[in-house]
Amino acid sequence: MKELNPNQQIVADDILRYKKNSLPANLALLGLVFNCLYFMLLYGIKLSTVMNNGMTEATRFSNLTMGFSVVLTLFMLLIAFLSSEGIKGYNKKYCIVLLALAAFQIFRIFGYPLYGLKNNYLTVNYFWLNPTESITEFIIMLAYLCASAACFVLAAVIGYFRCRRLEKHEAGVKDGSVNVENALKTLDEEESRAAAEFSEREKELVEEGENA
Repeated sequence: MKELNPNQQIVADDILRYKKNSLPANLALLGLVFNCLYFMLLYGIKLSTVMNNGMTEATRFSNLTMGFSVVLTLFMLLIAFLSSEGIKGYNKKYCIVLLALAAFQIFRIFGYPLYGLKNNYLTVNYFWLNPTESITEFIIMLAYLCASAACFVLAAVIGYFRCRRLEKHEAGVKDGSVNVENALKTLDEEESRAAAEFSEREKELVEEGENA
C-alpha cells in the first residue's frame, strides 16, 4: 500500500467521520455466521442422540443442554449483532465485548464438543459425511468455533485501531492542530502543479517527436 503524505493522511482520517466502520462490523457478523453453523451441527447431533439412543446417557446429554444451548445461542446472536452495530459506529467499548465473545467461543470447545468426542456422541450424518467416530465432527465443530473466535478478534482489533484513529483526528480538529481545509487546499495545489508538469512534459515529447 502506498504511504500517504501528511495532508493525504489528514483527508483520509477525515473521511472516517462520514463513513461506517464496515470491515470490523462485517467480521463480527461473519463470526456470528460461524456460530450459527456450529449450533446447527450441535442441534442435529442432539436430535440424533434422542432418536437413536432412547433414555441413555446420550439422551441426557441432549436433554440437559438443548434448551440451554438454544438460549445461549440466541443471547450470543443478540450480543454479536449489537457489537457489530456498535463497532460500525466507532464505539470502541464494543471491542471488549467482541474479545469476550471470542474467549467464550474458545471456552465452548471444552464443553459439548469435547464431551461428545469423549463419549462418541458426535456421529450424525452431516452433508456428505457419515461418520462412525466422533473425531470428524469434533474437528468441524472445532473449526467453526475457532473461525468464529478469529472473526471476533479481528473485528475487535481492527475496530479498535480505527476508533483510535478517528478519535485522534477529531481531537486534532477540535484543538486546531489539524486543519482539514488547509490540507485539501494543499492537495489541490499539488494536483494542479502535477497536472501542469505532466502537460508540459507531454508537450515536450510531442515536439521532440516532430523534430525527430
